[in-house]
Amino acid sequence: MDINEKKGLVIIELISTFAARILKENAMNEIKEYHISFRGLKDGLHSFDFEIGKKFFQTFENTRIQDSNLKLDLELDKQETMLQVYFSIAGEVEVECDRCLELYTQAVEVEDKLIVKFGRETFEEAENILVLDEKEHKLQLEQYIYEFIMLSLPMRLIHPELEDGEPDCQPGFLETYNEQDDADEDEVIDPRWEALKKLK
Repeated sequence: MDINEKKGLVIIELISTFAARILKENAMNEIKEYHISFRGLKDGLHSFDFEIGKKFFQTFENTRIQDSNLKLDLELDKQETMLQVYFSIAGEVEVECDRCLELYTQAVEVEDKLIVKFGRETFEEAENILVLDEKEHKLQLEQYIYEFIMLSLPMRLIHPELEDGEPDCQPGFLETYNEQDDADEDEVIDPRWEALKKLK
């Protein structure tokens, strides 16, 4: 490899590193939108509104959500010794169907709550109970928002059913799927298994 080729490879590597850094910084800026500074707030209820779009989910690895149009209405109840945070999330996300692998729109509706106490260090005391270092001045809510949304999704993501009860998957796929089901049903069962069934 001559010196010009080496220079070319170094330049490509530098460009790739720079591009990755810019993407990471953009993702971090997207996440910071969901940080709430509470130190200057008076005791009582405070309301916040957020839009949750595609960029939010791109900051999480291996997410199943490809796109989204979600609205988060958040209420923070600041008390003398603790915070109570109420999440109300509604809208739609675009996900891949587990059956036909095509994208479809899944409705989302979340009502959840986070209790924040204060201590000498930050840790999760229990589900939906966070102990925050008393030196902290802001809440980082992105992980809770993400988990609440993911937990609200069905275990199996499948196109919604049509009026006839069939899922709204691609017609060609459904025909193949049904033919495979029929073939499985018609499969000849080994007589030895039949004999075992009689022993029940």
